[in-house]
Amino acid sequence: MDERNPRRLTGKGISMHPLLRGGDGLKVIPYTDRRVCVGDVVVFRSPDPQMQEVVHRVVSVNPQGIRTKGDNNNHLDSWILQPEDIIGRVVSAKRADRIFAVHGGFRGTIVARMIRAKKRIDRIISGIRRLLYKILHPVYRRLSQSGIFRKILPRQFKPRILCFKRPEGTEMQLLIHNRIIGRRCPGWDDWQIRRPFRLFIDEESLPRQSSDL
Repeated sequence: MDERNPRRLTGKGISMHPLLRGGDGLKVIPYTDRRVCVGDVVVFRSPDPQMQEVVHRVVSVNPQGIRTKGDNNNHLDSWILQPEDIIGRVVSAKRADRIFAVHGGFRGTIVARMIRAKKRIDRIISGIRRLLYKILHPVYRRLSQSGIFRKILPRQFKPRILCFKRPEGTEMQLLIHNRIIGRRCPGWDDWQIRRPFRLFIDEESLPRQSSDL
């Protein structure tokens, strides 16, 4: 394998998400005069007999060896690699009809840091959402049950129900004006109503089947 005849691999797993995905076509070139650098995305032979070739990013290089980690993993790989374990570095990937560069070295390190920062931000946002839901959901439910918002809903926005025949039965759709705000499909135990429209709906008065209309 040389740079004029690179190796082609197909990405597998989720350890390099979101940079690389399963099914991506990877272009791999060997290390010739270039040494392995922190930030490179490399293909190597795993010391784990249950794994074969692995695509991860280099996070450290020292006299003891080379440490790697998947961008989507929380921990370093358990093994320490030697230069002879490295098959090559990934320089580009093809996804559908799009080809994009896979940067290594300093730029690769920046990419990995940005991915980790995004994951931390996503976890924080997810935690805030869960906290808000825990705090606000009981309030929302009590307001919905109180019926106060139903009393101030203008007449032209009064909910209406449409029925549609499906192979498995009748689907009922709940609309306000021309917007679908809820559904009850055949086999469902309850209506599914989108937030915040439950504030304007008396769920107990909704039909359980089309014959109740």
